[in-house]
Amino acid sequence: MDSILCMILLILVRNHASEAARLNHPRVLLPIFEDKAINFTLEVDEPNCYKWSSSRQDLISVMPIYKGFSECAYQAVVTVRTHDRRRNTAIVFAEEVQTGETLRSDVIVDVIASLNVRTATRQLYLEEAPAMFELHAFDEQGNEFFTLEGIEFDWEILEPGSKRPTAMRYLTFTDSPYHTVPPTIEKFEADGKKGHMILLEGINTGTAKVTIAMPQAEYKHVRPVEVYISVLANIIIEPSEVTIMAGDSVSFRILQLKMDRLHVIDNNQYYLEVEDSSIAYLRGNSATGAALGRTQVFLRDRNMADSDEVQKGPSALLTVAYPNRLSISLLPHLNWVTVQGEHHAIALDLFAADGQKITMGTKYSINSEVDESFFAIVDRTRNGSRLFGQAKKEGITQVYGSYKDLSVQAELQIFEELQLAPTKVVLPYDPNSLKPLKLQFHASGGDNNYAWFSGNPQVIQIDTQGQATTEIRDVKSAYVNQEVLKDGGKLTAHTTVKVALSKNQKISRVAHIYFLPPERLQITRSNFETALKDFVHVHVGVYARINNSEVPYTSCDNLHFQLDFSQPILQLEGNEGAEAAHEACHVLRLRATAVGTTSLRVSYMYMDKVLYDIIDLYVFEPLVVLNPIENEVVLPVGSSRNIIYANGPQRSFTVAAEIIQSTAFDEKILKVSKLEFDTQNLITAFTVLCRELGETQFTYRVHNSLPTSSFALYQSEVTTKVHCVRPRFLKLYARHNLRDSCPLEKRTSLLFLKDPENKIEIEIEVHDSNNRRLMNISSLGLDWEFSAGEERYQKNIIPHRQISELEFNHGVTLPSRDLLVLTLSEVATNFRIKGTVSQYNDKLLAQHGIHAERPPFGIKNPQTGLIYTPLIENEIRLHAVNSTLLPKDYMSIFLASGYSERIPIAQGSGYLQLELSEAGIVQVEYNENTRILVLTPLRLGHVRLELTDRCLMNEPSHLSISVVGIGAIEVVSMDRLERTTRIEAIVRLFDTNDNLLLVDQSKLSAYDLSEVVADQSILSVRLGEQENVGPGEIRYTITGNQVGETKILFQSGKGIYKVASDPLNIQVFAPIRLFPRDSTLVVGSSIQVYFHGGPHPNTNMIISVEKEQVATISSTVVTAHKLGTTKIVGKCLLKNPVTGKDEVVSQDSVEVHVVALKGVQIRTPLVRIHSGAVMPATLWGLSDLSPMILGTLQNTKISWKVSQPQVVEIFNVFTTAGIEYQSGDLISVRVRALNPGKATITASVTLADGTILPPATVDLQVFKTLELVTPNAIKMDSILAAPRSILQLKSNMDNVVYKLDDRSNGIVSVTPDGLVHTKDSLGRDLIIATTADQSLPIGIEVKNVQYILVTLMPILKLRELEHKIPRGMNFVFKVSLHDNLGNELSHNIEDFNGLRYELGNKDDVDVQIDNNLTFALNLMRETNNVIGISLKDSTGVKHSMDFIKLSVVESDNLFPTKTIFSVGDIICFDSPLTLSSTWRSSNEQIVYINKHTGIAQVLSHRLKPGEKIEITNGDETKRGGFLKYDLEVRESDTILFVKSVDTFSGPEYRGQLVIRNHLQSEKYSNLIAQNVSKCARELGSVPVNFFTCRLAAKDALGRNLLKMYKVDALFEPSIGQYSCRLQLLTGFIELLSIVKTHDVYLELEAVVAKGVSDKMSLKLVPGIKVFPESVRVTDLKPHEIHISGLDKALLKVQVKPSDSKYFAVDFIEHGHGLSKYRLELFDDLPLDENFYILVVSPDTKQSIEVPIIGNTMLAPKCTDRRYGGPLVYRILENLGFVLTTTVIVIISIWVYMSCFQTQGVTQVNFEAFKKGKSRTELMQQSGRSSQDDTFGDSFNVRNFSPDRRRPPSNALSESYIYGHPRLNSSNRSENSTSFS
Repeated sequence: MDSILCMILLILVRNHASEAARLNHPRVLLPIFEDKAINFTLEVDEPNCYKWSSSRQDLISVMPIYKGFSECAYQAVVTVRTHDRRRNTAIVFAEEVQTGETLRSDVIVDVIASLNVRTATRQLYLEEAPAMFELHAFDEQGNEFFTLEGIEFDWEILEPGSKRPTAMRYLTFTDSPYHTVPPTIEKFEADGKKGHMILLEGINTGTAKVTIAMPQAEYKHVRPVEVYISVLANIIIEPSEVTIMAGDSVSFRILQLKMDRLHVIDNNQYYLEVEDSSIAYLRGNSATGAALGRTQVFLRDRNMADSDEVQKGPSALLTVAYPNRLSISLLPHLNWVTVQGEHHAIALDLFAADGQKITMGTKYSINSEVDESFFAIVDRTRNGSRLFGQAKKEGITQVYGSYKDLSVQAELQIFEELQLAPTKVVLPYDPNSLKPLKLQFHASGGDNNYAWFSGNPQVIQIDTQGQATTEIRDVKSAYVNQEVLKDGGKLTAHTTVKVALSKNQKISRVAHIYFLPPERLQITRSNFETALKDFVHVHVGVYARINNSEVPYTSCDNLHFQLDFSQPILQLEGNEGAEAAHEACHVLRLRATAVGTTSLRVSYMYMDKVLYDIIDLYVFEPLVVLNPIENEVVLPVGSSRNIIYANGPQRSFTVAAEIIQSTAFDEKILKVSKLEFDTQNLITAFTVLCRELGETQFTYRVHNSLPTSSFALYQSEVTTKVHCVRPRFLKLYARHNLRDSCPLEKRTSLLFLKDPENKIEIEIEVHDSNNRRLMNISSLGLDWEFSAGEERYQKNIIPHRQISELEFNHGVTLPSRDLLVLTLSEVATNFRIKGTVSQYNDKLLAQHGIHAERPPFGIKNPQTGLIYTPLIENEIRLHAVNSTLLPKDYMSIFLASGYSERIPIAQGSGYLQLELSEAGIVQVEYNENTRILVLTPLRLGHVRLELTDRCLMNEPSHLSISVVGIGAIEVVSMDRLERTTRIEAIVRLFDTNDNLLLVDQSKLSAYDLSEVVADQSILSVRLGEQENVGPGEIRYTITGNQVGETKILFQSGKGIYKVASDPLNIQVFAPIRLFPRDSTLVVGSSIQVYFHGGPHPNTNMIISVEKEQVATISSTVVTAHKLGTTKIVGKCLLKNPVTGKDEVVSQDSVEVHVVALKGVQIRTPLVRIHSGAVMPATLWGLSDLSPMILGTLQNTKISWKVSQPQVVEIFNVFTTAGIEYQSGDLISVRVRALNPGKATITASVTLADGTILPPATVDLQVFKTLELVTPNAIKMDSILAAPRSILQLKSNMDNVVYKLDDRSNGIVSVTPDGLVHTKDSLGRDLIIATTADQSLPIGIEVKNVQYILVTLMPILKLRELEHKIPRGMNFVFKVSLHDNLGNELSHNIEDFNGLRYELGNKDDVDVQIDNNLTFALNLMRETNNVIGISLKDSTGVKHSMDFIKLSVVESDNLFPTKTIFSVGDIICFDSPLTLSSTWRSSNEQIVYINKHTGIAQVLSHRLKPGEKIEITNGDETKRGGFLKYDLEVRESDTILFVKSVDTFSGPEYRGQLVIRNHLQSEKYSNLIAQNVSKCARELGSVPVNFFTCRLAAKDALGRNLLKMYKVDALFEPSIGQYSCRLQLLTGFIELLSIVKTHDVYLELEAVVAKGVSDKMSLKLVPGIKVFPESVRVTDLKPHEIHISGLDKALLKVQVKPSDSKYFAVDFIEHGHGLSKYRLELFDDLPLDENFYILVVSPDTKQSIEVPIIGNTMLAPKCTDRRYGGPLVYRILENLGFVLTTTVIVIISIWVYMSCFQTQGVTQVNFEAFKKGKSRTELMQQSGRSSQDDTFGDSFNVRNFSPDRRRPPSNALSESYIYGHPRLNSSNRSENSTSFS
């Protein structure tokens, strides 16, 4: 018992202990950090009051968590305070205040030794919620730390391969819709850091490694945790099971489940793998059967490593079998009976032996045959297993299918489309009405054998004919379907009626039927009035209610309606055929039996409710026309008539009805007014007045209108036809006698009836061309003439008057008849009265404001085409009536089989007697019943036909008839037309009399016209519309079928009678199409518009701009000015010979958008490039504005900057040639990678208006290529090649054989001789070159072309830096291909002509594409242009275009700029290229040029004008570019002396002249140079052989002098002129002895080829001579100067010192022919300066300078030494002076010859006469060339050293080549000075 008690006590104590308070963690492990205090919360499970403490305050601290103001806490935060990195333990105590119970928790602090990650899965799925990964830390003993709160960790996702996409990504808890943010990492997410928990989300399938490391320095030794996580996708393969045939393929689809929907995956991430490759193999997603059997196809993921694929992915079962059976079926109903319009698929399927259907690919195909006129095939599968189409035509057709030896056949039966009406029916439900309602449903189409089905036979039954009968009785019956409506009400019943084909009941149509009780009755529509014996249709609508809205019954014929009339004037008749109006279900058809008014009440009783509606009805007499009875009015213009109508609707005074009357007519033809009169009769009358010619209908309508919705219009109307016609015939009626031969009945034969007043009344009738009588002729003017006997007609000789008789009908006036009343006292035997309708009554027409046609009653003459007034007259004879029988007196008839002319006989009695002047030409037949005269031609000729009226006593009528044929054919048409368009051709036919043939347009076949087209594929001809054609013309239409030229002619007849037109050459051209199609420009930019197509040659192409404020066009260049959009319209105009006007034969338009340039971007093909590579960098506008556009902007500044110049450098493509573009032209540059590193390229753009665009930048990384350094290996780089390229391998040895390595993957192919062909595949391959004892491996890599680079061939170089391209430059560029690293690929692509180009302005640049990926530019015009170069085949090339800015200007270093020269010109070419460049001429027989100096001479000319001679400057081969000048050489047919009159002094004279073409009127020098002096120094002697000089004299003295002179032609380089030179052969004294004081005149003539010459007159005036020519001063003693010459000249000579301060010149004496002067030197004469004596002779026009040469060393001795002494002593005394002077002279001569290169001796005294020339000018002009070194036909050029070049003279630096001021005057008098 005690033991039991003890046991119970122990149990109680244990239970109490178990229920005591506890800490949440009795043992806690916390980590230690240097700069981080870790917190952890301890909590007692019972919220009592505790006091907290710690045993080690140095290790941890405890902070209680108080609630409110209480000092008690059951929670405390433990914080690690120690930084000692070793294991320690502290105890935390929690003492309960009330009980004193103490709880403890051991807190251990230690360092982290390892990490681990916990997660629920290591696999993530796409499109699923992200997974949470939590990090856990452990100490060295493997104990886990309790918390990692507040500790930062580095989470890094690493992909296994760089080429695979990222498999997963981080996702914060904040961004995750599936998670809440944990409090422990909330602050980390706010700071962008990562803690111990993280979310990972799969974004791509694959495997990624997640690495977690501790960033704290004290924990760098802790090994990071690596976790491999796979990302999978929910994917299935479709089809999952399939059977195919061997060799055939099937495509699998990879479907991914996303958002509960399947999506097709079409990327390269997944691929399929077959389990047994012997049964099937895969290519992409297509499986091909290889052998019979069965295997599985697995799905693989490229992002998943092979080691990750531990589980097999989705799979499909693939069976390869042999077909055993072929089936055919018609889907979707599997029934071969169908109707039109139904869409079906004819299925042809193969089945294996086990019954599995075989899925067919594209390897095999099933043949099928079906008549597409019955079954139109819309689409079909490539293997023929499915034919998708639509049944089109009724009938039966066979469908066949076959596969190899298997075949199948089916019969397709197609009927008319099945239709059912009506499709929705609402019917009444009345339980009190037992009468069933019959409703006819109409089915059409099919085979007319229908199967009708009722949705509920207990509600409605339907028979086999589609007639439905309602059977509904009790809605409470279980079989009646009652539906609940939205408003809570119930639908009484609802059912359907379906009709289907009996043979295929799946083809059906359905109608819905609803039964509802009635709610309201309404007369929805009614004509409340009607005419007597006509009907009133009352449409009754009954409405039911459904969903709070009323719905009308479809039919309610089974309901009984009660009709109550107030007056029995209407009776009910059957409503067969009456169609109910909208919302009406029954029609009451009431016939009017009496005139009057009645009220009708229509009612229907449903249950106890009466539904009714009331309407008033009216009956009236019908509307009719009283007059004219025939209801037709014929009037001339300006006349009127009244029309009377009776009865019809009348105004009602009991209802709110308004009577409405209206008329309808052509207001241009008629003027109508209503007559207002007071009458009791129901009469309405109108007056109609003809305003102009024409026919119209006058309609009078009247009805009453009610303002109610149920009103139905009952309109009464009468239509009267009104003809406003021209008068054509005049008829006069009186009593007359008839011929005895007249078959008409005889009448009284009174001559005239005489009344007591002697009046004769003649009735007047005017008829139109259709013989209709005009009812009123008051607007016509009739002239009357009278004649007695044979006298001529005379006017107004007899009193007469014309009156119109009227009649009245109900008070309305109506015309009766028109009479001519004559008053005759007596009548002659042959008295005649003639009336003529000659004109309109203009006064009457003016009152009505009518302008009649002019000329009056005009008709068109068919022969002349002119409008004329016909003769409208008639006469009455007392014994006969004269009428016009024939409308014309001449006609021509075309001779053709079956052709005849028919002439109506409008006048006369109708009984004629016919007589021909000659038989056999025409056959005449007359039908008295139809009164038609038929003329049938028999042969060509002329005949006269006489017609005599057998009754009337008139004269016979005559008709002249010509029977003609076609004599000539003429075709008029445009000779060019656009393809697919039409033009008209007018064929003019001329008869055998050379007159236009009168063509009968209704009988064109009679002319036997046919067209002959040389090439019918180019154009086609057909007969056109024959409206508005001229006489003798037939219109044809020519249609262009395809582009080309052909001839067309028209012909008629056969054999010798064949007549044909001249052939007409017609060109069919392609439509004009403008390019570029749609362009986008910025303001200030331009683009050239060009076109393709159009006629050739196209001489009249007009291109215009619609909105010139947006853009303008000059020539073909469009320049943008304002933002907006406009159209560029191009039209080709040609003159149409048919109309004589210019017509647009082809046109096109394109749009141009002008947008604002908001910014630019830099486009480079690479952003990562290796050192040494070069790539282009181009500026593009935003958005996607091409450099072709931006490059045309003017005054735009572009600056390029590089952040790291040592990494990359920027240059332009022309830098190697010495051309550095400035900021305005840097649209495209080159980037060269220098050293590894990163750099930023910045481009800044400033527009012309100062707008600065945002800078554009691009970041580049330059890397160093990987190379092996150690050990030193033989470096063998692989050959880089592009796909589809050819390379020729060549080694240093012969007999080398090339082949692919045995392990080659077939990327390339190689021939034994080393010709390598690359294919489309990319990759590496190995070629082995072998000899007898050696082998060499050659690696080759095939890579795609990343970009192309245009490089200037580096041979061309400018001698000075240029900022623009000089005009005339020719550059050669090469295009290199580069891979994605910047490496240049070897050789070229297969298409050697694989380049294409685009130009901003195609007219300014000539581009020539070579066959080795090079191209040349010929820049012959100034331009601001951009060229884009690209590959024709850019397959695989990402950046296939490179751009070059072409800024070409006229260079100052370029000469000449003119291009037209003539024979004899000497041209000094100047080029900006370096001196090493070579000059060449394309034809040295015409223009010879020195290849070193560039000096050319024109030797001859071409006969053909406009042909060019090319002068080039560049390298020898022109491969590196060159400068080109195009010269046009013309014949020299004009020679002109500079002076026409001159004087000369006798010893020598040079007459300067110029040789030129007659068109070069402004040319005055034959030396064409930019620097004449430089050119003259380099020019040697020039042979002159294209003109000669002659000297002549008219008097005897002059003829005696001719033999004393030598005359020759020469060229003077110093002045650049050709000259005729006179040289004196004898002495000057002898010349003076002959001339003495006489005046001598000579004539100098220069003659060129063909005898063209010019002459000048010379006066010989011997000049003065000065001795000595120079004064040498050795001392200061005086010197004598002697001047000889004619006395008259000497007397006027003036001698002056150059400086009177240092010396003087005094006159001594004058003798016969001699004057003496003394030179006095002063003591202070500075002998180191230049002095001279100036001698001026006004008569001889000479100015001579005598230089004074002094010795400064001996000057002081000259003043004291006395003269005299021996000669030897004087020589010895002055020996030093002589030696010194000699040395100085020699040195001076050497320096002068070396530096100044004088060419001859200066003759001072006998220079050509000058006025006022300085000493320097005279010395320059006196220089003459005296060299003898000439060679052949060319001229000598002295070797010239640049180091010894003399600076050019300012005086002769420029030459007046065109427009010398002294030669512009037309008066070249003898006072003109010499040209210099």
